[in-house]
Amino acid sequence: MLKISSENCLKNKHIQLIIIVIIGAFLRFWKLGIWSFWIDEVLTVLDSKDISLSSSPINPIPYLAAKFSAYISNQFLFIFSVSEEWKFRLIFCIAGILSILVIYKLGERLYEKKVGILAALFVSLSNWHIFWSQNTRSYILTFLFAALTAWFFYRSFEKDSLLLTLCALFTCLCLILSHLLSVVIVPALAIFSLSLILEERNRKRIINLLIFFLPFTIPIFLLLVPQIRNHLFSGWGHNEWGRSPIYIILTMVQGVSVPIAITAFISGFIRPKDRPTRFLLFLAGIPLILLIIASQFQNVAGYYLFWSTSAYFILSAVVCIQLWGVIGNNKSILLRSLLPILLIAGLFSQDYLYFRYENGGRPKWKQAFNHLKLEKTDNDIVVLSEPRMGDFYLSEMENVYIGELMDDREEFEERVTSNKNRWWFLVDVASYNVFDADEKVRSWIRSRCHIVRTFPAYSRAKDRTIHIFLYE
Repeated sequence: MLKISSENCLKNKHIQLIIIVIIGAFLRFWKLGIWSFWIDEVLTVLDSKDISLSSSPINPIPYLAAKFSAYISNQFLFIFSVSEEWKFRLIFCIAGILSILVIYKLGERLYEKKVGILAALFVSLSNWHIFWSQNTRSYILTFLFAALTAWFFYRSFEKDSLLLTLCALFTCLCLILSHLLSVVIVPALAIFSLSLILEERNRKRIINLLIFFLPFTIPIFLLLVPQIRNHLFSGWGHNEWGRSPIYIILTMVQGVSVPIAITAFISGFIRPKDRPTRFLLFLAGIPLILLIIASQFQNVAGYYLFWSTSAYFILSAVVCIQLWGVIGNNKSILLRSLLPILLIAGLFSQDYLYFRYENGGRPKWKQAFNHLKLEKTDNDIVVLSEPRMGDFYLSEMENVYIGELMDDREEFEERVTSNKNRWWFLVDVASYNVFDADEKVRSWIRSRCHIVRTFPAYSRAKDRTIHIFLYE
């Protein structure tokens, strides 16, 4: 009887996981090809077309993934009418779905099946996770590789296994080759390892740790390579966007949602001495601290740490299961389920805003360029704040970078007024708020052109509207 009950329980867990993955897959494929690319996606797509052994970026994996995604879409899905956006995003969407399964396995390994199921549900409904799963960018790949690294690394401690250590090393390298600053996972793993060695010394374990960590001493010497050194210390790296430590923290809190962030923080007081909890706290906290310090010298965004959010979701699930046990079975199931219901409701509300009102967190570049194609003539000239967007969506037209207007307005005005062609100005509000903070360029455009069309988009209190102006 007990055996039958256990089998039914296990079967129910599998059914629950299948339902969670189906929900996650639905949310990630919904509007996948409808959302417009934004500038960082276009940069990835355009660069992926030219990637080769001789011209590889220092983080090649997302570019290879984008190229492979387009290839398999063209080879095997040509019978379906899918957009270019869908083709390039396919692999990233699949990575997002697979990561739900990995989070389940990680939560189950660290704690129990209930934690794994609840953490997987949180990830499945996470607005931030959905966004990056629908993006031709590196961040969902970093999430997947970081979760795999955590799983293999923790399992290698349990088993003192060389094979698991090598798997952890491989996935960690994939993580770093997806986004260079993800290397901050290494200090987190190192400090956790040191804490265990101080508790219990094991010769085989120490050898495995040396095998894992020694390759990461090589990057110190890579600073001698000009390409890498210039990337780290370039003008772009000097925090042009003014991202502060508060900005980084708020990005993380807002990204995972405030309720998830709070419950994850509480876990540090509930079970701080547990090895799994300590592992996840190091995984979430140490990279955050290191990037906050680095933000004083480098351009660091909060979403660079998206890969570490798996720890937040699992820790939040731990608090829910712990509270469930404290309340006891003699209370109503509604009372015991109140906290996870509140967390799920918070995640679902963000999903509703994301799909219903926020246009997937993207400006409507695609719609703006489609409108322009209908209105333009062959001799028209387009002025853009992001010229690479024109390279993808409007490659057949002459594009002018708005920077020319900003550099010398008198010369630019003479060029416009002396040219008999029509001039279109696409004003991307989000970009102009950074590069045209005094609004002098926008004032110049408004005073000389008439507005043709507006494509409004707002997400997370940020204006992503695009205006189309015409000078004729």
